[in-house]
Amino acid sequence: MGLKIASFLTTSREVPGKWSLAVFLKGCNFKCRHCYNWRLVTGYEGAEVSEEEVINEVKNLPFLECVVISGGEPTVSPLKNLVDFVCSIKEVRPDIKIRIDTNGSNPEVLKELKSVVDGFAVDIKAPFEKPELYSYAVGTEVDVEKVKESVSLADGMPLTIYRTPKFPWLKEEDISLIKRFTRRLRSPWFLNEFFEVPDCPFNVP
Repeated sequence: MGLKIASFLTTSREVPGKWSLAVFLKGCNFKCRHCYNWRLVTGYEGAEVSEEEVINEVKNLPFLECVVISGGEPTVSPLKNLVDFVCSIKEVRPDIKIRIDTNGSNPEVLKELKSVVDGFAVDIKAPFEKPELYSYAVGTEVDVEKVKESVSLADGMPLTIYRTPKFPWLKEEDISLIKRFTRRLRSPWFLNEFFEVPDCPFNVP
């Protein structure tokens, strides 16, 4: 059994200024409020594509510069399958850069992947000083120390970025705390626009 891949698409938005193939994996250990990919978390997206289809797409699109492995949460997939997939991409296109998007909850997986990818997009959902707010945002109890470890592991890699959605429940003080934390990092942090997803089943009171 390989990776559970729901879909893929060609885009210039994932890595600004570069054409990328975004690959969406099923499964996640968070249940974030207003998750725009909630169907990948619940298994609602039934169809799957094969790793071979993705590899062929990479081979047949010479203008591609990056592959972004997203989800869901890629790090909940079996580590060996993930590493093998990354290595298969690099085998057919040694020049291509690979980024993995992650919620940062599995630093032990990032540690193993760091030598085969070119960076991570790590989500920072709330200030680390407020673990209860973090848990509220992601719909489950979270060990913020693990997310902080992931941030440190990813920092300074060529494609690493950090992202925070401007959730309506984050106050200016919360944004300031996140800004203060990310100021010391080498990789850039972005405060992204929040988009409401009314049909997300994780939007519990």
